[in-house]
Amino acid sequence: MGEVYCLQENNIESKDQSKFSEFITDKRKIIICTASVLVIILAATIGYIFSIKTKVDSWDNRIYSGVSIYGVDLSGQTAEEAKTTLESQLMTQINNKVIEVMVGEQNFQLSYNDIDSSIDVDGIVKEALAYGKGEGLFEKNSMIKNGVNHQMKTVLVYDESKIIEFANEINNSVKIEPKDATINISAGAISISNETVGKKIDVDALVNKIKESISPDNFAGKAIVIELEENVPRVTSAELQKINGVVSSFSGSYVNNATGRVNNMKIATNSVNGTLLMPGEEFSYNKAIGETTPENGYQQAGAYVAGEVVQEYGGGVCNISTILYRAAMRANLKSSLRYNHSMMVSYAEPSLDATVYEGDIDYRFVNTYDFPIYIEGYMTSNSIVFNIYGNKEGFGTNTYDLVNEVIEKIDYTTEYVNDATLAEGSKVTTVNGMPGYRSQAYLVTYSNGVEVSREFISSDYYAPMNTVVKVGTKKANTTTTESNNNSASTESINNNTNNSQANGGNESSENSGNNQTNTTENQNN
Repeated sequence: MGEVYCLQENNIESKDQSKFSEFITDKRKIIICTASVLVIILAATIGYIFSIKTKVDSWDNRIYSGVSIYGVDLSGQTAEEAKTTLESQLMTQINNKVIEVMVGEQNFQLSYNDIDSSIDVDGIVKEALAYGKGEGLFEKNSMIKNGVNHQMKTVLVYDESKIIEFANEINNSVKIEPKDATINISAGAISISNETVGKKIDVDALVNKIKESISPDNFAGKAIVIELEENVPRVTSAELQKINGVVSSFSGSYVNNATGRVNNMKIATNSVNGTLLMPGEEFSYNKAIGETTPENGYQQAGAYVAGEVVQEYGGGVCNISTILYRAAMRANLKSSLRYNHSMMVSYAEPSLDATVYEGDIDYRFVNTYDFPIYIEGYMTSNSIVFNIYGNKEGFGTNTYDLVNEVIEKIDYTTEYVNDATLAEGSKVTTVNGMPGYRSQAYLVTYSNGVEVSREFISSDYYAPMNTVVKVGTKKANTTTTESNNNSASTESINNNTNNSQANGGNESSENSGNNQTNTTENQNN
């Protein structure tokens, strides 16, 4: 019995070992199979990924399908291909667009080509190529496989000046010019004609509307509608009716003046006569009288040039500017620009003159009142008169006048100049001397004839003019001496006449009060 048991145990152990071995073998088979499958899967996966990457990489230099800009498809195109497409299709599309403007029943058109439209082609292509390229591999593959829906936009560049030009052309086509009311004063009688209201468009508003409508989109925009508005004239009868009388006046006499000088003064006076200044407007004497040229009727007359008396076109117009200056100051219209002469003139006291010359030497003032002013100027047989009309109630009851104060009188000397053309021992005065001055001007305000205030206006300097005597040094016989003396006598008379009529200028700003000397400037006197 004991032996049988042992055999049974051994048999059992053998069976167990056999089963275990079978189990191990099966597990190995499973592991091997699994590993094989995993290897296969991994290989397949790697192969798949590699194929996807290859596919994705092939699109690196191409735009993904579905990328477009304003209806122009850029799918699958390289950079160069996309540039060609944009230039040939999109720019043609843009340049064919038209902006339509309606003003009443009139129609105006402006093409995009007319305003030099352009787009950033390189920037658009760069953006299109970059779209989606920053995503992961599988996202890129999905975009390539399924396409995208990416609609790009851009900014249209154009020449704004062409739009402004177009808007102005429309305005010029539709506008109706207004007509100012006019005023005429004759012998103190005032007559006024009514204004005519015109039509215009708001050019700035139209320009802004056009700019807002500009787009590279391929759809047709709505017509821009702009309304005509009233174009009110600068001068209205309501404003002119405020002028009801003379607020200031000044006159100056003229005697023993040469024909050319009188002619120039008449032209200047007539040019200023009838001047209307609305509130805030500036009067320019040089602008009013125009260029002092023969073409404008001006003749030669005495004038100061570099401190000497010469014959120059326009000589005498400073006489008119000086009288007007006095009339304006009596109207409490202070100068915005005024210069005094470089040397004294016969028709004005120191600091009471205003010289002019073409260019920067001008006489100007601004209408500082809230009503228009009208300048009346005329010449009688012996005087020049300027009246300034305005609103008497608005002007007030005070009166004004410009007065001067001589600070220093500067004596002149006598210069003797040898002259070989004159007989020895003879003397001829060619220039009569004049003293110089330092002076100041004040605007005095009067109430009921009593001074209530005094305002400093200017500080001026007038250079003296020395007497010039020519001394003969020529050894002369009886015949030549008599001839030369007659000639010299005539020269002396002519020069003295010129000196008495000449008027020259020194720069001195009325508003600064600082002395300024400039005897080298030319001045019409």
